[in-house]
Amino acid sequence: MSRAAAFAPDTPTETLIGLLSDPSAQARLQAVEALRLRKEASALPALLPLLHDPDWWVRVAAADAVGALGDASTTQALLADLQHPDPLVRSSVTLALGQLRHKPEFERMLPMLSDAHHWVRYAAAVALGELEDARAADVLIPVLLEDADYLVRAGAARSLGKIKHPKAIRPLRRAVVKDDNELVRADALEALRCIWNGSLGDDA
Repeated sequence: MSRAAAFAPDTPTETLIGLLSDPSAQARLQAVEALRLRKEASALPALLPLLHDPDWWVRVAAADAVGALGDASTTQALLADLQHPDPLVRSSVTLALGQLRHKPEFERMLPMLSDAHHWVRYAAAVALGELEDARAADVLIPVLLEDADYLVRAGAARSLGKIKHPKAIRPLRRAVVKDDNELVRADALEALRCIWNGSLGDDA
């Protein structure tokens, strides 16, 4: 059952927006998800501050909601926080930018792949996959093969599967055989399946 089901379908939008500042992280999370499911774009101004929420789950849910409900103007409002001193805020904002799928911000995301914090690098790897921009293959392949954190490598593998660029096939095969982490190997294999299936679809 969805956590958003905790609210009745007729719960007023104003009530849900008010719960975004509730002391309970669970209440905030449920409110975010309910507003996203309702596609309440009017809640965007209240959702943006939750990208700074102290609770990780709330930040991730807020990033998803902002990405689902926002537009190009929302993208502009997020860019300053790419330089936020808190790495968890930087990661949430990066995820939100990916969800917005605003391709002109491709260049802005590239430095996040070199961030000192692994959560930010992971968010950047995932966000670049959401853009489905072929240019990202060139920057994600080194991340897949060289990043020290297995979650970042796994995120790069999944994104390469979304981008479906043929140049990723050989590095993904190498990851399947040689990476020392099971998750990375599994995600690399799934990415290869996505690329192969996409090629078959293009030829049909």
